[in-house]
Amino acid sequence: MKNILFTIFIISSMFVLAQEVEQDVETLDSLELPSINRIAIGVKFGVPNIAGLSLEGVTPLLGNRIAPFFDYSSFDVNPDEVEVGLTYTEFGSNIYFGNKGKGVYAGIGFGSLDTDLVFNDIELTDDNGNSGNGTASISQNLNTTNIKLGIKTGGRFYFRLELGYGIGDIPETIDVTGTFSYTENGQTITGSGSQTEEFPTIPGVGTSGILIGNFGFGIAF
Repeated sequence: MKNILFTIFIISSMFVLAQEVEQDVETLDSLELPSINRIAIGVKFGVPNIAGLSLEGVTPLLGNRIAPFFDYSSFDVNPDEVEVGLTYTEFGSNIYFGNKGKGVYAGIGFGSLDTDLVFNDIELTDDNGNSGNGTASISQNLNTTNIKLGIKTGGRFYFRLELGYGIGDIPETIDVTGTFSYTENGQTITGSGSQTEEFPTIPGVGTSGILIGNFGFGIAF
């Protein structure tokens, strides 16, 4: 008798649970959940990245508002007599004001502008006071904390516009070392020396930080 009552109780409980699950599914089906393209892959043009790749992923955090991103670009700038090789990377997170992974957003990130500088035909001086024209090179890393405001369209093919500023210490001058040659008693002698040079002009880069302004587009899915 106890086994029969226990079996009836189990079956009744399962029937009630099944009804509740069915009602929950019907409730979820009736909700209008936002349609979100969570992964965005594209390119950006502007400063300081000039032209580069961009990746963003919208997470479910805070109602689909948190979207980590990563940007990468590599390019050369040659102002005057200085060869400048630049690599720019930035990572951080965008915070959307809406809950569909599009529209207006604020962004915070950390940028790194790696510069390889080559100074051609500059006067270098060694420890003995000998000097001559030569070539000097140096690698300089510029780190910034970036704050941005942007807007991104929805759909499979998206457009993006960002404006902001990267806060950091940018040197006004740098000490470079290299090799040079000079003539003494009819002979050409080579040596190594150093010189203090002004930091070369790079678009968007100032003494207190880096201006951020770019336009991008790509595919979202």
